[in-house]
Amino acid sequence: MNIKVDKASAVPYYHQVKEAVRSQIARGSLKAGDMLPSEFSLSEKLGISRLVVHRAFRELVTEGLLVRKRARGTFVSPPAQRSYNVVGPLLSMTELSKSGVTPQLNVMTQEVIPAPAPVSAGLRLAEEAAVVHLFALRLVDGLPLAVEDMYFPAERFADLVKMKLDNASIYATLEKTFDAHPQQALDVVSAGGATREEARLLGINKGAPVMRVQRTSTDRQGLPVEFSKVVFHAERYQFVARVERTP
Repeated sequence: MNIKVDKASAVPYYHQVKEAVRSQIARGSLKAGDMLPSEFSLSEKLGISRLVVHRAFRELVTEGLLVRKRARGTFVSPPAQRSYNVVGPLLSMTELSKSGVTPQLNVMTQEVIPAPAPVSAGLRLAEEAAVVHLFALRLVDGLPLAVEDMYFPAERFADLVKMKLDNASIYATLEKTFDAHPQQALDVVSAGGATREEARLLGINKGAPVMRVQRTSTDRQGLPVEFSKVVFHAERYQFVARVERTP
């Protein structure tokens, strides 16, 4: 397992170890059932405290990515069986205006950055490849609905960073300018508590319930278009899925 710790970085050591393991799992370098080095051997190799490695492993166990087996060690967890296939139209938030609401988009960050590990994995890019990063607040009828963290491959969508996107439909822009309207998407929906920054933007208390949606979308050619993390105001968002038991 190839993990490095940058001791000159301001990022805590445990977080560097945690994200390095997460990245290797996302990329398939670590597969379900693979055994990780012991906390002692990894800490010796990296020249850091065993408690640092213990915290990184413990948090990954809590997130369901790792599992501890008594007297045996720490292993990559098998895929969780908690997903359902949902068939329906893939709409942008702005397209919801057809349902009678008035959407607004306030783009607060518009930049090109090296892709974080989960983003490069989701978009099938090389590690730290350039991506266009948009951070925005979505409102409906003047009320905060969602905080959107969006990433697009810069090699293909570099001009996004120069465009005026406030109150624009991102999906319509992708279609009109790049001929790349997302055709299919995988959404992972979970619940959680709002961070301080999310609470400030959504007008709720820190720790209040929010819905989190991580989306990876592809276009008509099956090419990756978007990796996004959206945090919804729980009282203004409803996820509806129709599921059917297969024979």
